[in-house]
Amino acid sequence: MAPTKKLHYAWIVLGAACILNIVSRADSASFGVFIDPLVAQFGWKRGDISFAYSLAFLVGLPAVVIMGWLGDRFGARPIMVGAGLLIGTGTVLLGTIKELWQFYLFYGFFVGSLGHAAYSVLLPVIMTRWFTRHMGIALGIYWAAQGLGPVIFAPLFRWLLETRGWAETFSVIGVVVGSILVVFSLFIRNSPSVMGLTAYGAEDAPEKPVVAGERIAAPVRLREILRQRIVWTLMAIHHVGCAGHAVILAHVVSVATFRGISGIEAAGVLATIAGTSVISRFTFSVLAERLGGRTVLAISLLGQSLPVIILFFAQEAWTFYLFAVVFGLCYGGEMVGFPIINRQFFGAKAPLGSIYSFQMVGAGIGMALGGWLGGGLFDLTGDYTWSLLASLLMSFIGLPLALSLPRHKKV
Repeated sequence: MAPTKKLHYAWIVLGAACILNIVSRADSASFGVFIDPLVAQFGWKRGDISFAYSLAFLVGLPAVVIMGWLGDRFGARPIMVGAGLLIGTGTVLLGTIKELWQFYLFYGFFVGSLGHAAYSVLLPVIMTRWFTRHMGIALGIYWAAQGLGPVIFAPLFRWLLETRGWAETFSVIGVVVGSILVVFSLFIRNSPSVMGLTAYGAEDAPEKPVVAGERIAAPVRLREILRQRIVWTLMAIHHVGCAGHAVILAHVVSVATFRGISGIEAAGVLATIAGTSVISRFTFSVLAERLGGRTVLAISLLGQSLPVIILFFAQEAWTFYLFAVVFGLCYGGEMVGFPIINRQFFGAKAPLGSIYSFQMVGAGIGMALGGWLGGGLFDLTGDYTWSLLASLLMSFIGLPLALSLPRHKKV
């Protein structure tokens, strides 16, 4: 009788990473549903509340660089366990806030930046190390899981806030989220070699170099890689792409309620964006492996910008949900290809965690800018029109940058 083939540990890592990806974003992915309750409870301005969203990304800038370096050097598991405890504690403490500075501290520092940085920068890179065959599919599953976070937590937060109040909501979710993050972090291993294994598929098909355009050398030293123009182009693309969709993610719920849509229905708009983005997160990961960054990033940036036009005219719930579906079909593709694109350009032996952390700096600045602009422009003008224009413009700026990337070739 033929021996039973054992499940490769790569799939265990992928499953744990998906759970961590969903749960670690419980607070950050649901931020849009916090704004109206905070305005009603404390009378704070929307721009002031939105600054907490921006602060999380600004504080996270050095954090993602440090986490990328620590992950390459010491491994991801202990860092993620600590991050899980920090997110859980910060979420519980959010239920105790009385002053705006406390919201900035617990959300901006504990939950949104220091805690989330470990998962956001380390997990995608770990996936590229565990898979040689089906790497695009594995990354697609991982990124698709991220889209499920708001689907689950945005309506849940809104319902709990309306039925249980602020303190009880965050106490319960904080304990549950923190426990899940700690337990599933224990399943993560930095690379197959730590367990005496090879990457999934490596034994059947030794890795061949996949390059875009003329082959770029794959220096191992980060200093040499950072001299290449393409590193900064990719960082700029991630910056403007995130700035464009941050306006929407942080404020689409408030845009809807401002135009008369109920709170639960408005939370459903954010959940629909996230749910629809599951399709683009998976599909664009697979396409990034096959088509390269130029094509995938250009399509996603164009696809996340044009649907914003719908919001200029949306007045009824169905138009907001129409926008959510169309926007979600491309928005999820803007971020998912970078770990794969990095491996294509720089090779598997490059310090991919550190390279990706620099791109996350660009993304973090973009998310901070877009999140703050959405509320700040509303406070300045009394309407969301200029906020939507800012989203549209920033996404369009990324299009020529994406088209400047080398064409993709497989050799």
